[in-house]
Amino acid sequence: MERAQSLDENVGNVPRLKFGRNKLLLVASVIQGLGLLLCFTYIFLNYASQVPPHYLPIQNIGVKFTRCENEKGCILTSPNNYATMKVQDNSIVISCDGYYLIYLKGYFSQEVSPSLTYRMGRELLLPRTKDKSINIATVVYLAFKDKVNLNVTTHNTSKDNISVNEGELILIHQNPGGYCGP
Repeated sequence: MERAQSLDENVGNVPRLKFGRNKLLLVASVIQGLGLLLCFTYIFLNYASQVPPHYLPIQNIGVKFTRCENEKGCILTSPNNYATMKVQDNSIVISCDGYYLIYLKGYFSQEVSPSLTYRMGRELLLPRTKDKSINIATVVYLAFKDKVNLNVTTHNTSKDNISVNEGELILIHQNPGGYCGP
């Protein structure tokens, strides 16, 4: 009598597709590769089409002064052709809003008290010193169209001009990106 085959034997005798599993893995790999290629193409086109932001040069100026007159204040000259700010009517014209580092250094022929003024005569915060040598650094907020003037006062009664040895005033804009005038 012939006996019936068990299920395990039946499954083993069924013809199978020989490359079915390998083909499925191949198709899945190709789809993943195409997806990766599509992602790289999107990223490349997205970043390649962006224009880098345009930054204005940092506003700065370094001026020299060699004498100070009683009526005019200190005579400012800008020896640096690369400065992005201008000296106009013996004042430094501010063209961008923001915080500025202000550095003042000078050696005078007599004891003086320096003052920096801006915006219709408002005085900047400087320590009240009376000395022959000045070396001061401060940070202050200045706005478009402000004009920074340097004045020194002496406590002598003579009306002579005050001579200066190595006088220097430097302004550097600290936070570019704010409003800048034309």
